[in-house]
Amino acid sequence: MPDGIFDPTITLLGNSLDLRAARHKLLSSNIANQETPGYRAVDIKFEEELQKRSGKGVGQGDTEVLTRTSPLHLSPVSGIGSEPRVLDRATEIEGYDRNSVGIEGEMAKLSENSLMYTISSKMIRSKFNLLMTAIKEGSR
Repeated sequence: MPDGIFDPTITLLGNSLDLRAARHKLLSSNIANQETPGYRAVDIKFEEELQKRSGKGVGQGDTEVLTRTSPLHLSPVSGIGSEPRVLDRATEIEGYDRNSVGIEGEMAKLSENSLMYTISSKMIRSKFNLLMTAIKEGSR
């Protein structure tokens, strides 16, 4: 998004919603494969991915630095549009079939992720409502 139209909070909340949606897919996949022999649970490191998207990369060595080569180019924003890095979440508790999914833990993670998605969506909706109020008041 161009600078100046939205405050950084809207961009942060938008990135948060994207990452929460991606994490929801992964956690749902883990639950769906709870009885698949050899299936390894996967997840993303939410905080690291959010920092990477906001330009405050945790591991500065493993992120590419974008540069603006022309004044006509948009400002470089790292991580936008990129898929989060999916990690194999190995656990100490493996089933006899080498499946690493613990249904209780996955359901708890999914519930927490859904709650955080809902909170983020309500916060961004509130921000947009404030913008709409400002626009409506300015047109009088």
